[in-house]
This record gives sequence, structure tokens and C-alpha cells, in this order.
Amino acid sequence: MEKGLYYLAMPYQGTEEEKKYRTELSLKAVTEFLRQGIHVFAPLNYVNKIAEELALPSLEKRRGIVLPYLLDFLRVSKGMVVISMDGWENSWGVQQELKFCHEMQIPIYNMKPEQIYDDLAKILSAPLDQKQLNELLE
Repeated sequence: MEKGLYYLAMPYQGTEEEKKYRTELSLKAVTEFLRQGIHVFAPLNYVNKIAEELALPSLEKRRGIVLPYLLDFLRVSKGMVVISMDGWENSWGVQQELKFCHEMQIPIYNMKPEQIYDDLAKILSAPLDQKQLNELLE
């Protein structure tokens, strides 16, 4: 595992219950990464508050302002960790992040929610290969 900042990607949109669960899971993941000495940037933990403060009138406007902001963080990250939970394959944001990583050759790591308390350095030692990445992008 290379030292540096990693980007944590996971879906947000859904029911209010799903949004709450996803926000809590993101916070737990960040906490565990930090416990294990790994720095992660987890946009789900605060970007929605920023979007609310900007009072953007539509999801499209929000995406147009927020996505470039997030991609700048992703650009300087050592890799992107996708938490493959329900809804991730349909998440517009996660799909944009995956495409960006593919284009910029940024390593992608996949983990399930139940792996949050595993050896995270081990997960970060095995980026997806091209075949696995193609399966995610389908």
C-alpha cells in the first residue's frame, strides 16, 4: 500500500433511510481507515451539506458544481476505494468517479461494507485489474 490520501466512493442517493445508513457507514469507514493509519477523503461525509449551503436549484446544477470539485481530490489521490454496497452500480456519481479513474489510470480498490474492520492495508495492496475494472464499468 502506497502512503498518501485515498478517495472513498460510495452511493448516497436513495430513501432518507438509505441516505442515513450510507452517511453512517461512510463515517465508520473513515474512522477505521484513520485507526489503521490510512488517510481517506470521503466526500459523502460533508459534500451534501456544502450543496445545501450553495442552495443549488437542481440535481444537475449540483452535479455541475460538485463533481469537478470532487474530481480534483480524486486526481491527487493514490487510489479510489469503492464500497460496493447496494446501489453503487446505479450511482451516477460513483460511475463518473470510476470513469475518471480509468481515464487517469488511478488505481481502484473494491471492498464490501462488512470489510470495513478488516486489514485495510491488505485491501489497498490489491487494486482491480483491467478485467475487474471493465466489469465495474459495464
